[in-house]
Amino acid sequence: MKFIKKDKSMRLFVYKTLFVFACILVVYKLTIGSLINSFQSKIENISSKENISIFKEKIREELSGSIKKEKILDEKDAVLINKFLKKIQDEISNID
Repeated sequence: MKFIKKDKSMRLFVYKTLFVFACILVVYKLTIGSLINSFQSKIENISSKENISIFKEKIREELSGSIKKEKILDEKDAVLINKFLKKIQDEISNID
């Protein structure tokens, strides 16, 4: 008789474990899984050939627009970029 009680309790434990696992899986798919799928679709949309060509065209338009301007950079930005480029030149020239 004791063997039958252990068998029933073990069977009940397995059923409960499977039920909890199934519930966790459903909750995961409904929350985190849907977020991951959403991000994947956005990344695939951005990396499509059509969108890449649109991005390239917008960059070309911005570059041609800034070429037509008399001054592209502000004074502060020009000083900052100049210091940055000098630092890069110094690091490159110090390489043995």
